[in-house]
Amino acid sequence: MKKLFCVLLTFTLGFIYSQEKNKTDKDSIVWVKMTCEKGTDQAIVDAEKGIYKCLSYGLIFDKNPKLNKFVKEYREKKYGIVIGNGGCVTSDYSECYSKTMKKIILEKFGADIFEKSRKEAEELYANQ
Repeated sequence: MKKLFCVLLTFTLGFIYSQEKNKTDKDSIVWVKMTCEKGTDQAIVDAEKGIYKCLSYGLIFDKNPKLNKFVKEYREKKYGIVIGNGGCVTSDYSECYSKTMKKIILEKFGADIFEKSRKEAEELYANQ
């Protein structure tokens, strides 16, 4: 009985360690590593195409949803800047993309573009 137990224990341990996981790179078609460099590069490519997408991350408390929706739509129509929420989870890719895109937008439209466009939209909204 003791021999049988030892044999079973040996086989069991052998099976456990035989399930070693081989770490392999994913197929490039299915998996793309989302690095900071790729985020920066994608922001530059998007800006060259005229796509200016600013995403914020985390919880957003909206005091006046109708006004903010109007401001977003105004900014997108007049300047082509899309503002949105990217969710609660960030990555190196998303942080670098956002940082680079914001820098590009500020260089193209001016350092006060967000305040300026908000004031313009608020004036239009008040006149409606």
